[in-house]
Amino acid sequence: MQENRPRAGAWIETKLEDTTSWSLLHTFLSFAVPLWIDHIRSWDEKQRYERAKICAQKVAEHGDDIQFRSKKKGETAKAVNHLAEGLAILSFQPGGVSFFGLKFETKE
Repeated sequence: MQENRPRAGAWIETKLEDTTSWSLLHTFLSFAVPLWIDHIRSWDEKQRYERAKICAQKVAEHGDDIQFRSKKKGETAKAVNHLAEGLAILSFQPGGVSFFGLKFETKE
């Protein structure tokens, strides 16, 4: 087992082969979040707020699909996409958002 300790103080143990999945998630978020930022840039604050609630709920319900991959085809992709959209929305807040070693900050 390899121990990974994120800066937030939490830590997880992963098998070495599992690190590929985390690397793919990092790579996906690094390009998906900016695409979402571009897509939602024209939304007003109320639209972002309403959509952020939906994204937060979906990630809370399906976080295990992100971490362990769903047995149902397409469910992991949906969950990861909601995560990317939620991070994009958070990037509009003062100071932006940091997640998984990535920093996203959008100036309006």
